[in-house]
Amino acid sequence: EDAITVYEELIARFGKNDLPALQEQVARALFNKGCRLGSLDRPNDEIAAYDELIDRFGRNDLPALQEQVAKALFNKGGTLGALHRHDDEIAAYDELITRFSKNDLPAVQEQVAKAMVNKAITLGTLDRNDDAIAAYDELIDRFGKNDLVTLQEPVARALFNKGCRLGALDR
Repeated sequence: EDAITVYEELIARFGKNDLPALQEQVARALFNKGCRLGSLDRPNDEIAAYDELIDRFGRNDLPALQEQVAKALFNKGGTLGALHRHDDEIAAYDELITRFSKNDLPAVQEQVAKAMVNKAITLGTLDRNDDAIAAYDELIDRFGKNDLVTLQEPVARALFNKGCRLGALDR
């Protein structure tokens, strides 16, 4: 609770300032506020914090802000999934994937790859096997030849999960 209060003070004090360094701190405060609210089992407030971050900084092209927006969309998707709001979860992942499909920042691409894995897992959970396999294929095609370590793990996970999904279909 104390951390949330401090984040709210930072947001109130510097939220209207246009200096990039202060905008980055506000974005990070909103992200951390969302994480803390989630740890306090307040998922709706957590999602609201992520939405505020996305609304405030979603159109900003500063790399540090793009990374925070991508992380907020990823976490929002996870929280929606935990609430069994799977269509909304998939929509959050799709927004992240679409919004940052052309972004080449490694930290942002990592969020895109992780969102693609989670989307495919959720589709599989919903027995949308063909869609899940297509989502895994999209990830593998997109990042399979990338040498970044942070992208190799989601590719490996996609290949493994795709194999499991295909194996389950063969039964």
